[in-house]
Amino acid sequence: MKERLLGFLFCGVFVAVAVNVAADKIHARLFADSLWFQAHWYIPFLIVPGTCLLALAWSLGFFRPTGPRWADGAALLSIALLVYLTLGAGYSCWKYCF
Repeated sequence: MKERLLGFLFCGVFVAVAVNVAADKIHARLFADSLWFQAHWYIPFLIVPGTCLLALAWSLGFFRPTGPRWADGAALLSIALLVYLTLGAGYSCWKYCF
């Protein structure tokens, strides 16, 4: 399970960064002046990366009934840490706050 956790961390960093870069590009190209997107910033920058990381963890064998619970907790902690570290202060404000 330690190997799976290390593999999850390695792939999870790429997934979290890719989702955040994609959301930022979509925002800049399609919704640059949209106040709805500005008000609901948590959807593309918190919920979508968290869901993608949970799906990656599940596909790697975490959160199964027969798996060890310490690994599930470590995966959840890793997901929270990855989402927190990829979420910058500018994502919630862009150019409107400052």
